[in-house]
Amino acid sequence: MGHLKKLAGQTAIYGVSSILGRIINYFLVMLHTSIFLKNELGITSYLFGYIALILIIITFGMETTFFRFSTKDDNPKTYHVAATAVLMASLIFGALVYVNGGHLAVFLTQKFDWPIAPSMLYMIAGIIFIDGATAIPFAKLRIENRPVKFAMAKITAIFLNIIFQLLFLIVFPAIHNQEILVGLKPFVDSIYNPHFGIEYIFLANLLSNAFLLILLGKEFLAIRISLQWKIFKPMLAYALPILITGLAGWITTELDKVAVADWSQGGTFAQGVYTQTFKLGAIMTLAIQAFRYAVEPFFFSQAKDKQAPALFAKTMHYYYLMALLIMLAICTNVDIIAQLLLRKPEYRVALYLVPIIMFGKLLLGVYINLSVWYKLKDKTSYGILFTLLGAVITFAGNYLFLGKYGYISSALSIVAASFVMSLASYLLGRKHYPIPYNFKPLVLYTIAILGLIYASFQIKLANPWFDGLLNIAIPLGFVAFLYVVEKHRDFSKIENIGENQGKNQS
Repeated sequence: MGHLKKLAGQTAIYGVSSILGRIINYFLVMLHTSIFLKNELGITSYLFGYIALILIIITFGMETTFFRFSTKDDNPKTYHVAATAVLMASLIFGALVYVNGGHLAVFLTQKFDWPIAPSMLYMIAGIIFIDGATAIPFAKLRIENRPVKFAMAKITAIFLNIIFQLLFLIVFPAIHNQEILVGLKPFVDSIYNPHFGIEYIFLANLLSNAFLLILLGKEFLAIRISLQWKIFKPMLAYALPILITGLAGWITTELDKVAVADWSQGGTFAQGVYTQTFKLGAIMTLAIQAFRYAVEPFFFSQAKDKQAPALFAKTMHYYYLMALLIMLAICTNVDIIAQLLLRKPEYRVALYLVPIIMFGKLLLGVYINLSVWYKLKDKTSYGILFTLLGAVITFAGNYLFLGKYGYISSALSIVAASFVMSLASYLLGRKHYPIPYNFKPLVLYTIAILGLIYASFQIKLANPWFDGLLNIAIPLGFVAFLYVVEKHRDFSKIENIGENQGKNQS
């Protein structure tokens, strides 16, 4: 259990930067849904969706590749080569967006029938460069087991983003309109553009991310620009399948952020509703992200242990329980959460999507667990197969059904793709790197929790106070139930199987 406790501790620290950051960012959800129209937030999510795609391209699998080669070869030059390659790619793509900013602004203005300033594209170019440039330094912190600095850098950028957005969207407009601090109006008017709207969302992101270049200064100064082909060639060969996997993964996890605008009848208006509703289920994504940050280097570091298969099985078990409890807590109280965060009623018309989205993301976390075998066996081509499978399902689900059924098609596509990917990885993994997973109790827990969530949506007590107390009591009661059951869980059978499999692996 010592390894699991260490993993849990690191997950908690990584989770601080993700979960605390997103909790703070939910104030921005409140702010944005109070200020902006649905189509404006739809445009914003659309553009951030493509920023995520470009980030996958410019990092081209080098984060995982760096993990693999730094632990496999123990060669310090892998950091310099990986960082140099990603820096060059980031500079090239950022420059391309910047140089073509004017043309892209015209294209987007015509597409959305909404004015898009070239300056916003210039900001996006800067965001692309900085996000790419900091990827490998952040990976270095993870492989060196320095989650505190990792978390502090992320949290600082998040707080700065919040501060900048509050200044641009609340404080500066009030000063400009002479509602507060009238004496500062000349200074504010020299830097504030009252014609900017969502542009300030991107500017705040650019400025806050720029501070990461300072916070990670030591890691940047440690980089020695180098692309030694002898070192880079095997890294590139390992990384390219991961890049393809990443592109297919973008379709699986991010396509819905742009597809609703392009393929549904509601366009950017539906996109705005969908993406804000999606954020209510994003806590599951954050929990998975925090888990992934810790578990990837954990899997590699434990790979040579004969007990590794049993350890991975227990990791899956406890991850799944954690994810189920998060889903239950959010979904049974989604009405209260939505009223707090989605300020305008028109953003709260699709709350039924939240359980579907959260369950899909839960299954995506299952896939991350089940995919350990092909990374440890250097069979990353299987990762391409699984994510391509998920990408095809996601693309088909959105393309074929969005126009007819609306954004529920996007939510259900997440569930279908994640389930098929997990199933395929499990079935093939049993042949190449058998891990003694025990799915029976997890399936039973899933049925119970989905039933509780469905009941909470269907049954509403007349007294809102009693209704709220009941919705809070449901997840607390299930936590107590799990504690009673799980404290007697016997993993000895799994450990025996895992030890035998570990001997066979070696």
